[in-house]
Amino acid sequence: MRHLGKALRAPGVRVVDVRGVVRRKCGCLLVALSAVALVWLAADMVMLPKADSATLPAHVVSYTVRPGDTLWAYASSITSQGGDVARTVDELMALNELDSAVLVPGQRIIVPAD
Repeated sequence: MRHLGKALRAPGVRVVDVRGVVRRKCGCLLVALSAVALVWLAADMVMLPKADSATLPAHVVSYTVRPGDTLWAYASSITSQGGDVARTVDELMALNELDSAVLVPGQRIIVPAD
């Protein structure tokens, strides 16, 4: 039976083990993907988070909101002449972890001491 297979094969034709080729290609692909994953993880560990510099004073006090108080009015009172009041409002919202600029009487917020 074995010599029959050889007799049917055309001269000069090479028999290729397809499974071996597929295994080698899959192995190379697996190694390449592993290398990419390792580089990605290493880069993620090396990258340090950027530090945000605080524009508000480091000294803060707690303030209890009174009726009629608005974050905009307070921000305008502490924003320097020609400064951006909207930016100060955003900074106060971030400092107090507020979702909106609406204040409620009795609410306690952190404000700059200076």
